[in-house]
Amino acid sequence: MNCEEARQLLDAFLDGELELMRQLGMEAHLAECALCQDAAERMTHCGSIVRTNMPAYKAPPDLKSKIRVALRKEDKPNFKWFTEHGRQLAYAAALVVLICSLAWSWFSVSPTKDKRLVAEAISNHSRSLMVDHLVDFATGDQHVLRPWFNGKLDFSPPVPDLTQAGYTLIGGRVDMLEQRPVGAIVYQHGKAIVNLFVWPATDRKIGLEVESERGYHFCGWNKARLNFFCISEMSAADLEMFEDEVREHLNL
Repeated sequence: MNCEEARQLLDAFLDGELELMRQLGMEAHLAECALCQDAAERMTHCGSIVRTNMPAYKAPPDLKSKIRVALRKEDKPNFKWFTEHGRQLAYAAALVVLICSLAWSWFSVSPTKDKRLVAEAISNHSRSLMVDHLVDFATGDQHVLRPWFNGKLDFSPPVPDLTQAGYTLIGGRVDMLEQRPVGAIVYQHGKAIVNLFVWPATDRKIGLEVESERGYHFCGWNKARLNFFCISEMSAADLEMFEDEVREHLNL
């Protein structure tokens, strides 16, 4: 992939809208090209500035009740009432239009953080399956794996023992999500691989129901000041069962 192709795909890449192979190609190109990486960082920084400084406007609390009362009236319009309150209604209508415009700008200018998180997690999961980097440390003993993370992360990720539930612990590795190192705990269920990413919920807490994208199912939750995000090619029902087992074994 050359720089011209990368610049054309940069918006879609930052929005997490590329298909898997192009996403991986962009990641490889940005890792080698300082100019394109700088362009991506400037676009991300610009979006952050817009989100941080965008003013928020709220409609007056009594606006909704006034509109409902007006709509419920079944008699003929009271033109005197409209004459007396026309200016207030005009202000309210202008405010509604402004709020809608700002909301549209918000969603069109910058991608949601959840969308970026999902795109990164899918890339990490698929990359771990495509290359020989499923785990940095192979072990089936959670008492051995948890101390292995010490010194490699600034927190100690819990490692639930799910053997009796049918999930075999393969090992763990250090990965990256949301621009910070995270713990990736890897399980196998039948032929399916499950990546369970864990990191502190310091900046924000995630909450994602089971969803599907690019052939993978994923979900996320937070508890005890930690974020949990699991992803696999398992079915949605099987992934829900995996989440239930993790919560039960960690008392979360």
